[in-house]
Amino acid sequence: MENKFYITTPIYYASGKPHIGHAFTTIYADILARYHKSLGKEVFFSVGMDEHGAKIAEKAKEENKSPQEFVDEISKSYIDTWSALNIEYSDFIRTTSQKHKETVNEFIKKIYASGDIYEGIYEGLYCVGCEKFLTEKELENGACPDHLTVPQKIKEKNYFFNLKKYLPEIERRIRNKELGIRPESRKNEILNIIDSGISDFSITREKKKVGWGIPFPYDDSQIIYVWADALVNYLSPKDFWPADLHVIGADINKFHAIFWPGLLLSARLPLPKNIFVHGLFTINGQKISKTVGNIIDPLDMIEKFGVDATRYLLLSQFPASEHGDIKETGFEVKYNADLANGIGNLFERVFTMIREYKIHLEARLLSRSLASKLEITDKNFKNYMDNFQLFEALREVLLFAKKLDGYITEIQPWVLAKNNDPKLEEVLNYLFSGIEKIIEWLKPFMPEKTKIAKDYAQKIKSGDYPKEKLGLFPRK
Repeated sequence: MENKFYITTPIYYASGKPHIGHAFTTIYADILARYHKSLGKEVFFSVGMDEHGAKIAEKAKEENKSPQEFVDEISKSYIDTWSALNIEYSDFIRTTSQKHKETVNEFIKKIYASGDIYEGIYEGLYCVGCEKFLTEKELENGACPDHLTVPQKIKEKNYFFNLKKYLPEIERRIRNKELGIRPESRKNEILNIIDSGISDFSITREKKKVGWGIPFPYDDSQIIYVWADALVNYLSPKDFWPADLHVIGADINKFHAIFWPGLLLSARLPLPKNIFVHGLFTINGQKISKTVGNIIDPLDMIEKFGVDATRYLLLSQFPASEHGDIKETGFEVKYNADLANGIGNLFERVFTMIREYKIHLEARLLSRSLASKLEITDKNFKNYMDNFQLFEALREVLLFAKKLDGYITEIQPWVLAKNNDPKLEEVLNYLFSGIEKIIEWLKPFMPEKTKIAKDYAQKIKSGDYPKEKLGLFPRK
């Protein structure tokens, strides 16, 4: 399919309700999906839930529920939140579904047929909270740094995947950009991991220790382990594979950029084309944690700022390629600066002057200098979007809006109107053209508000001047 675009988010672990970390990644992918739709592509956008593992079984037991009842409730909370955030996904994949189980079994059989699964004994430290094995180097004071718990020492029979066999080919494809990893720092991180040596990894666990999962088809005592289960969700829309883009967080870079390509090579399947790895963020200087109590519910943000402003505020904090810190108290400041007093005020000023001065709007050639600013911004915006740099794309739009505000201050259309200067019509036509372009640029980011603005602008363009103000972003 030449004109397709297949984009994914990670499938989030069903241990708790969604917070703004999950929302950030999902909004990011949603914006890119909408942007590629606007280019006329057939887009498939998958999201979902990773619902297996020991941690899920433990949490379900704590709440006197079956694991299936527990994950059903958690999945519903994600579906409801994505709906509230206006996420236009194509499929919500659940690893407990029959369709997913069949896909995993088919995939495991391909790897087994390649001779890349072997039996062995694993002995090491296992953190149930992380659902992964940890090395001594990763511990802090003998405990998992994320969950502050001492990992279990386990020794058990597992089946392993022969990752080492595929490392040279994975490295080759990364270096020649067949597998694109962005930003460059994350690509170098993966190359360093490969260079320093990485072990084969376990793709099963003993059923008696982790009973909640998909049975391993070649040994009844084993279940398929988390990554060999979860990563396979991306193959669900078979007609769209390979993925054009995986959007992930930095904490799962190794699994997507090394483990996943290795598994795919073994199964004789194409690799994803690109992986965009966004940085991790803290809230008020601390890692997101229920223990610390700094979890921000996206639904609370929506209640205060509205859906589109929430989408904007989460993505406009800092470049996604970097780690960053979110100041919760800064949301209101940024909302008023960028949206209420920025974009919203610009639209209101221009629309009000067009209504007041009864300006005739039509497609016309702008002066060379004014048209140049718009064309440069448009080119930069598209370049950033094509390279998955959403913060930078938003920054470009905000800078252009400020240029329009500066242009109004410099030209003073009200003085032109007072003097019956014929240049007034050209000036307001230019400003209106600029606003139309801003609406177009912001549509993937803020689909509801831009539709309101576009409908309002269309009325003005037709000469049907609305009596009421636009009121796009009321001050908070």
